[in-house]
Amino acid sequence: MNGPNFSKKFIFNEKFDSEYLYSLYEDDYQYIEEIYSTTLTHFDNDMHAIELAFSTDNLDNLKKAVHKMKPTFGFVGLPTVQHICKEFEDICQKATTTNELTAQYQQIVITLAESKKLIATEYSKLKEFNSNFL
Repeated sequence: MNGPNFSKKFIFNEKFDSEYLYSLYEDDYQYIEEIYSTTLTHFDNDMHAIELAFSTDNLDNLKKAVHKMKPTFGFVGLPTVQHICKEFEDICQKATTTNELTAQYQQIVITLAESKKLIATEYSKLKEFNSNFL
């Protein structure tokens, strides 16, 4: 009964699907912190792959780069962003050049950048929360 997270629940930002996170990880906040840390560690490289594929008009690599990043958003509790990635993948499948995707690309880049900020903020809060129970 004196477990590290027994007496207090972490309250996630409303933009995160906290019910989904609890269904995946229950109240293992240290593991969620690790997931967020890993996500942030790889985020810039994954984002660079998306940007490079778009700038070199490589639709196949663009689709692959977005596909690679997509599940991350489910793991961190942002299924809406995961869905946006899926929709962008679908649009890539139908396009013949990245020029056709400019508006959608600009929007997904904004969405991904905002998501990174959300994850980073939540990661900091989780670190603080977890440090209080060690």
